[in-house]
Amino acid sequence: MNYWLIIIFTGVFSFLFSQQDNSDASFPGGEKALQEFLVENLNFPEICLDMQAGGKVYMKFMVEKDGSITQIELEANNTDCDAFVNEARRVIELMPTWIPGTIAGDTTKLQCILPINFVNPDFSEGETEDNDFFEPNWAGIELGIGQLYNSNCSTTFDQNRFWENEVGKSWIFNYNLFEYKFPIFKQHLGITTGLGYSLKGIGIKTNYQLVHTPDSVYAVDGLSNVRKNKITSHFITIPLLLEFATKKDTKKNFYVSAGVIGSWRLSSYLVQKGTDTNGDNFTHFTYSNYNLSRFSLEGTVRAGYSYMGVFAAYQFTSLFQKNKTVGVFPFRIGLSINVDYFQ
Repeated sequence: MNYWLIIIFTGVFSFLFSQQDNSDASFPGGEKALQEFLVENLNFPEICLDMQAGGKVYMKFMVEKDGSITQIELEANNTDCDAFVNEARRVIELMPTWIPGTIAGDTTKLQCILPINFVNPDFSEGETEDNDFFEPNWAGIELGIGQLYNSNCSTTFDQNRFWENEVGKSWIFNYNLFEYKFPIFKQHLGITTGLGYSLKGIGIKTNYQLVHTPDSVYAVDGLSNVRKNKITSHFITIPLLLEFATKKDTKKNFYVSAGVIGSWRLSSYLVQKGTDTNGDNFTHFTYSNYNLSRFSLEGTVRAGYSYMGVFAAYQFTSLFQKNKTVGVFPFRIGLSINVDYFQ
């Protein structure tokens, strides 16, 4: 992958000869042509990009009497990445035949030292690593499934069997819209926040009819011919995550984060689908809050590589309002597709 490189020459040629009637070996077309050749042919090694490395390497070589280049060696490496040396050697090997140097009017071979400065293309001119923000890993689309737990972290509700949900029909869809990361340590570690939308469904067993009063919510057995029985809610979500990332950009980046997500419930409804006694299909929507909590808080752990990731979340607050029913705590897992909307 080619990147724009700023090539700085400080004394492009250092020769070990200084006599009258001497001429230095030179690149065809002069120093300007040499700079253009390097800009066109140099690649910024991806391993050095991952390391956020940069700096200057000094390469020495012999220009023979016929202008060919031999004995390419490293003179000094003032960088943190050895791949710069290999890249500089590769490009010098690609150079065309040089104009040989002379001593006292006679063609001779001369040693040259060429300094090449590699500037990390992640940083535009005038920027430094301290103000070049790493991408957060929140914005995107997520899809998962959920299991309900009681206050003892068990999936069995002895006296309230209707909260033993259908896991395959209990899902979550997150559309995370905005994200921002506050750096803590060299951008790799930071606090991520943002804004998202969440659609959560709880699959109730099809034989139960959900009932609610101002003081309680429960279910009774007795439904038949029902194929779908689900309570669905819409939420606005705000995360607060401690995140570690290996690279600035999402691509080829490994990240892991943990923290909390606050949710505000916008609306909820119960949807039932089935077949009536006449054999006709029906779909019933009942819009109600069913004594669901308006606000909720969950802990989450997330990890991923590049644009794909996984997440797990456990809700610390009960699904329903206090004293309306027993404590019901959702646990959800799923997959993430990370998107840089404004990249």
